Amino acid sequence: MEVIEKSEITQLASRFVNNTNQHIFLTGKAGTGKTTFLRQIIQTTHKNVVIAAPTGIAAINAGGVTLHSLFQLPFGSFIPENRQFDQSITFQVNTPKSLMANIQMNKYKRKLLQEMELLIIDEVSMLRADLLDAIDTILKSIRRKSYKPFGGVQMLFIGDMLQLPPIVKDNEWSYLQQFYKGMYFFNAKVLENNQPVYIELEKIFRQSDPEFIQVLNHLRENRIDASDLEILNNHYKPNFNPRSNEGFIYLNTHNYQADRINAEELDKLEAKTYKYNGVVKGDFSEYNYPVEFTLELKKGAQVMFIKNDYSGESLYFNGKIGVVSELSEKQIEVSFPDGSPSTWVEPYEWENRRFTLNQQTNEIEEKVIGTFTHFPLKLAWAITIHKSQGLTFEKAIIDVSKAFAPGQAYVALSRLTSLKGLVLTGKIPREGLDQDSLIFSFTQQKSNTINLNQTVVQHSYNYIKDFVLQAFDFSELINQLRYHLQTYNKEEGRSTKQKHKGLAQELLQITIKEKEFADKFLVQVNTILQTNNANTISQLQERVGAAKGYFRPKISGCTTKIKDKINELKSQSGTKKFITELVDLEALFFKQMVYIHKAEALIKTIISNTELSKSELKNSDLYKQRIVDAPKKAERKKKTLKEKTEKKAKVDTKAETLKMYLDGMKIKEIAKERDLKDVTIEGHLAHYIEKGTLEVTEFTSQENIDWVFEIADELETTNLSPIKEVVLDDLNYSEIRMIMAHYKKVKDKIEAE
Repeated sequence: MEVIEKSEITQLASRFVNNTNQHIFLTGKAGTGKTTFLRQIIQTTHKNVVIAAPTGIAAINAGGVTLHSLFQLPFGSFIPENRQFDQSITFQVNTPKSLMANIQMNKYKRKLLQEMELLIIDEVSMLRADLLDAIDTILKSIRRKSYKPFGGVQMLFIGDMLQLPPIVKDNEWSYLQQFYKGMYFFNAKVLENNQPVYIELEKIFRQSDPEFIQVLNHLRENRIDASDLEILNNHYKPNFNPRSNEGFIYLNTHNYQADRINAEELDKLEAKTYKYNGVVKGDFSEYNYPVEFTLELKKGAQVMFIKNDYSGESLYFNGKIGVVSELSEKQIEVSFPDGSPSTWVEPYEWENRRFTLNQQTNEIEEKVIGTFTHFPLKLAWAITIHKSQGLTFEKAIIDVSKAFAPGQAYVALSRLTSLKGLVLTGKIPREGLDQDSLIFSFTQQKSNTINLNQTVVQHSYNYIKDFVLQAFDFSELINQLRYHLQTYNKEEGRSTKQKHKGLAQELLQITIKEKEFADKFLVQVNTILQTNNANTISQLQERVGAAKGYFRPKISGCTTKIKDKINELKSQSGTKKFITELVDLEALFFKQMVYIHKAEALIKTIISNTELSKSELKNSDLYKQRIVDAPKKAERKKKTLKEKTEKKAKVDTKAETLKMYLDGMKIKEIAKERDLKDVTIEGHLAHYIEKGTLEVTEFTSQENIDWVFEIADELETTNLSPIKEVVLDDLNYSEIRMIMAHYKKVKDKIEAE
């Protein structure tokens, strides 16, 4: 594939996102601009988009959520068939049937997934094939479109397959291999006949040395030869000992190696120790902290920035190495060995986001639910190769002679800007440098720009065709109106809402009548599309424009009737719930109008070879003329202490927690809503595990359960602290608490027998 300018390939990728419904895999060597493209798409796409990632930290960095939280995925493996499995299996296995039977998802989450048009998964190299098939199963079910991959949601996979691989234990793979060729995301069953279009960003921004670029390319493409190895091994310096101000960083294969080096080097410094703690606000899990909560520094400590300078002055960048030159209780100054100006480091705020659906506009919106603020620094005499992903170093001391995963050598070497800063502590062997055969086969699918241009044109046409047919299909709107009409099921004297049933009947009658015209129009559209000649799109544009002119006032007339009713009811008491229903009803009509408006706008993009943007859509008169206010919450009367006490006495606090949990809320959400501590909520849920109401496997894996059972039996204790001392950081107190509740239930049952 020829090297092309970044603007050309990213423009193609953007057209695939905005003008088609084709699944996309966007990749590229380190430093080619994948993250920049992700941010641009989020800001500009007209589609309802959600961003997710396989891990918490990856999700925070991408500005998204974890796949497990978005889809409420259970622990364990997933097999794409409903079958009985061997009882000797020691890990949790989910099937399509068990997955959907046990999923606990509230109506708001379901609605969000139903309205989602584009799902972006970042750091996709870590995504397991079975997890992607589980996501496909959930989306097909919730969106009620079992005939479409992912229930009709477009997927944008972003990542470099030579980065972190999926984690699959040997005992899991021994069973899963009968269903999958491999565990990479592209091995998922859902993609077997729906392979994503492969787009690679190829202009390199990190390296400019042609010789170095060639070596890295050969590593990626399984073409490493003796001359490449000679070039690299010329930098072998077994006894190299850098001076403290040279700015070298060790890249190691294991965590313990990096931690040991950092601790030893910090201990060598005789200066005063300063400790800085992060600040957490709202919901931000400790497992997603981008840096250690407590940062321990001394003057002279070598540190690395883990974020770019957002002041606009570009004083530092993600991965830049410096030395602490001044310290105080609240301030840190870092100087740089390259002679660039020193800087006082500003704390950085990371955001934990949640995606919610705006009930009035049917648009997916981001909401910040928590923040973590800290200095964007970490000790940097050493770092693991895995944690170096996305970073850029000018100087590095690397040992990949014992690399334990395919691609580790490439990941480590590609962090460097040039060969000048490379020092090898061990020679790179020829063995072990080969790329995984599955990845190598997958990479052969990338297309050249000519093919991509041809493909995007065809897929754009298909997308427009499907979108127009959907825009003028009033079936779902009528189904929703009929459902709404069924809710008028009380006697008029017992319900204020019942008095206004006539409005619902009138709206349904109007829509049924207009559906007859819409169905006739769809016959015309299909006739036009079947011709598929040079005039097809212009004919389609003319007919859709005329149809929009006809249907818009009809739909607006319905929304006006609803708005008038809302205004009429606002002054009446006891109508808040009904007004909310009417607001939701108006949103259904507006959604239909948005589809029609977008259908016309998307046809114009094909004619003008452009893209529809979010700002263009939002600035249209369709949005400007629409103002619908949901009823404001009435100001709550402050209760006396006696009233609060009496109310609490009537409520079973554990039962209230259980109800909220079964409604799909997480522990932290329940704690925040009820103004209680996390540990209190955990205690409530543990109570129901012990009673047998909840399954412990909802909170941890079977492997962890078996492990803690063994420890509890060996220590002869049910206390959490002694067990925590054994498991260390592999399990948190929450998991141990849940397992021990299950342990007590099992032991009580044995004693009773």
